[in-house]
Amino acid sequence: MQDFTLIVDPEQILADIWEALGAAGITMEAACAFPRLEGRVVHLVLRDEDAETGAEALRRAGFTPVDQREVIIHEFEVRPGELGRIARRISDAGAKVYILFLATGNRAVIGADDMAKARAALGH
Repeated sequence: MQDFTLIVDPEQILADIWEALGAAGITMEAACAFPRLEGRVVHLVLRDEDAETGAEALRRAGFTPVDQREVIIHEFEVRPGELGRIARRISDAGAKVYILFLATGNRAVIGADDMAKARAALGH
């Protein structure tokens, strides 16, 4: 899976992002948007096979990804402390979590500085 990070100008309309990907026939695995002092930060997770087409669709719609990174989508049981246990397993394997947000269906999007160690720790 590929996580795209976009910094969106305050004047840009977020709906344009998701419409552009939809018009390109791409289904997102996860997404989040949050404000910053000027504009918003948007994360989009696309399947590896959709990454190139998705990046081009975003550029055509006027959005330029500032970062693209490999991530894992990990299914987990929702219960107190579970994200801590997941992060600890990755840490104990020698990797540092640098991104974590939730997707649909009890899934977490996880990026780490050493994806091979993170994948091994989570059985991916």
